[in-house]
Amino acid sequence: MIETRTAIMAYAENRDSFRFSDLLAYLNGIISISKVTLSWYLREMVKDNILFKLGRGIYTSRQHSVTDYAPRLRKKAIKIGKLIAGAFPFVEISVFDGQVLADLQHHISVNNIIYIEVEREAMESVFHWLKAEGYTAYLHPGKDFVYDNIDLSKEAVIVKPLISESPLTEENGIRTPRIEKILVDILCDDDMDYLHGSEWHYIFDHVINTYSVNRSTLLRYASRRNAKDKIGKAFENLNTDD
Repeated sequence: MIETRTAIMAYAENRDSFRFSDLLAYLNGIISISKVTLSWYLREMVKDNILFKLGRGIYTSRQHSVTDYAPRLRKKAIKIGKLIAGAFPFVEISVFDGQVLADLQHHISVNNIIYIEVEREAMESVFHWLKAEGYTAYLHPGKDFVYDNIDLSKEAVIVKPLISESPLTEENGIRTPRIEKILVDILCDDDMDYLHGSEWHYIFDHVINTYSVNRSTLLRYASRRNAKDKIGKAFENLNTDD
């Protein structure tokens, strides 16, 4: 009888990519194999770098490389970040540009918000400073307030607390979130509620399969946000095949 791995590779090597369901149907035409057993074979072959996952239930035998996530900030975000840093030189600041979310989404939506994260004690001071400088600013809004009062397509600033030990990097002299922080913040933050549910799971799958993600950094930050179990479950679901 044909060996299962050999049959899988014979199918895979003739295709740029393939779906779990199509492979299962093919194999059951030549051998008898259950969905659970095939899932186990595929996990082992991915672990051995024989196959590579392109997404949920999608595989390839071609070498699949990931890239480093390169954060980007529009000029306005950089300007605001530097102005706040100048006005509050002893406050740790992180700047996130909502426009980058479109690069990660499946159902693309416009977000022109600039998210400023500062230490909790400095939030109100930074918020009032932004208002005094003429910016449209909101102080740590909840999801209902966002839905009812904030048009994400219009430029504005949201001030929110910076979680200690957040994974940050630097871009143009401004501290900005690493991809691990972005994934967790989208999942946890009320002002990102519109990206929760299936959209977040798509973003998670897309990021994990496209960019170099430090899993220990991701889980450590998720733990600080009481989301470690949810992230762990997302990794488990990433390894499912339907």
